Amino acid sequence: MTKLIKLLTALVLVFVMVGCSPKSNSPKEVEKVSEESNGTEATAEEDNQADVVNLKVGIVLSTGGLGDKNFNDMAYAGLLQAEEEFGIEFDYFEPKAVSDYIANFRLFAESGEYDLIIGIGNEQVDAVTQIAAEYPEIKFSLIDSAAEIENVRTVYTDWTHQTFLCGVIAGLETTAGNLPKTNEENVIGVVVGKEYPALMEGVTGFMAGVKYVNPDAEILSASVGDFADPAKGKEIALSMYSRNADFVQHIAGASGLGVFAAAEETDNYAFGVGGNQNAIEPDYIVATSIRNVNEMVFNEVWHVIQETWVTGSVGSGIKQGSVGYSVEGSNVTLSEETIKIVEEAKKRIIDGELIPCRTVEELEAWTAENQYFN
Repeated sequence: MTKLIKLLTALVLVFVMVGCSPKSNSPKEVEKVSEESNGTEATAEEDNQADVVNLKVGIVLSTGGLGDKNFNDMAYAGLLQAEEEFGIEFDYFEPKAVSDYIANFRLFAESGEYDLIIGIGNEQVDAVTQIAAEYPEIKFSLIDSAAEIENVRTVYTDWTHQTFLCGVIAGLETTAGNLPKTNEENVIGVVVGKEYPALMEGVTGFMAGVKYVNPDAEILSASVGDFADPAKGKEIALSMYSRNADFVQHIAGASGLGVFAAAEETDNYAFGVGGNQNAIEPDYIVATSIRNVNEMVFNEVWHVIQETWVTGSVGSGIKQGSVGYSVEGSNVTLSEETIKIVEEAKKRIIDGELIPCRTVEELEAWTAENQYFN
């Protein structure tokens, strides 16, 4: 078991992953319950400060490990913030393979030391389901999953909302001629780590954003098959750029770092995902499809402290402010017209007037009925 070590690297993680998203010293409001939530949830009050508590948390990271500048780093930063604000203790595992998950969760659970055990990602559904059934007295939270698991609280965001707005940017800018690296071929790419249902909704959301403003665009898509293989991520992105893609959105964890390397090597554009990744390659990353995982993890701790933690499935999207897009930190300047159209699309989603489709099979019919320029 890896004990928390307060090193300079931890401070760097907080700066990169927490500093790039909205931050407050009061309990977070990511748990503003959406219409999709099927439980009764307490909303954190801005002036409700928690005292230092005797609470111990264990977290099993995904196979990408710390340093992915994405999902794992954000989850870790959320617990660092909970440690700073509430005085909790936490330990973590960095599993090397999916086969490690069950053993990691069991080690946390059988110790009897942990008030909350957190998992992250759809890869962990089977492991969490098994161990939660063996230890029904322990609180388990699973981040980034909408699975209904007995004795577990699952927290998810709407992936179609998260990637849609970057899709709109790509669809507009690939033909506008505003950006110096674009060509006239109207081709865009999207790379996913693994073809999990939630992540494929992210692929579809990005495609729908493109088609909303540019129905004639050709969209290339591919799966890395791994969240920790930047070399393969780069290989796939290079192939897309060689086929005249102007932009590639990644939804691939640490494998997405390879997409950024390919964009830099070929002088093309990319989109980040999760925490704001624009500063990684600011001349090539146009924007990031934002998801505040750090706040989601932080809130799980807060709910335990406030005794408002309940099992069930809790979801949120653009309306709740948990996902969206960010151009902060990018050196790529988008036109005022592009930003205007993106913000209009965002408002339409918030107002319920625009609902991105969830599957690729629905995309053609959805595109025919949803056109910005009609």
